[in-house]
Amino acid sequence: MLRRRIRTVLSHLQRRLEGEEGFTLVELLMVLFILGILLSMAVPSYLSFQDKASKTAAKTNVSHALRSIEAYANDNFPNSRTDPDAATSTSDSGYANISLGALATNYDSSISPVPGAPYVIDPANWNGNATSAANFCVTAVVGRWIAATDRTGNITVGMNFTPGTCISS
Repeated sequence: MLRRRIRTVLSHLQRRLEGEEGFTLVELLMVLFILGILLSMAVPSYLSFQDKASKTAAKTNVSHALRSIEAYANDNFPNSRTDPDAATSTSDSGYANISLGALATNYDSSISPVPGAPYVIDPANWNGNATSAANFCVTAVVGRWIAATDRTGNITVGMNFTPGTCISS
């Protein structure tokens, strides 16, 4: 009985393949339904992965800029042979007069001198003294994530930046 059923199914498939019949509407709808289910599982997973990557990239960007900022502060003192802004000022020290342009020119050419692409130094003039010798605040934005740090080196990552605190939340 099973052999007869298999022969019937095979002969039906053979006739169908020999003919010019196409897929039925039900078969096409089933394929679309299955594809919809697969996409409904894959898209959220992909978006979650992409969001985590943006968060990590923001933190990495700030960490990367932090090394250049610390090098700037170490070189920036009166009469230094390696003063990064000697043409601008010879009496400043530490983080005073730091700029994205100085970092890009003297320390890391991969840092964009354009504020917001992705770095901003002294966002919203935090504490009113970000250009002093003792402090700075730098942020980097990737996607919806904002990473921020000051001279402590503690990097915070969040979707909101609070001016005056140099903290993202």
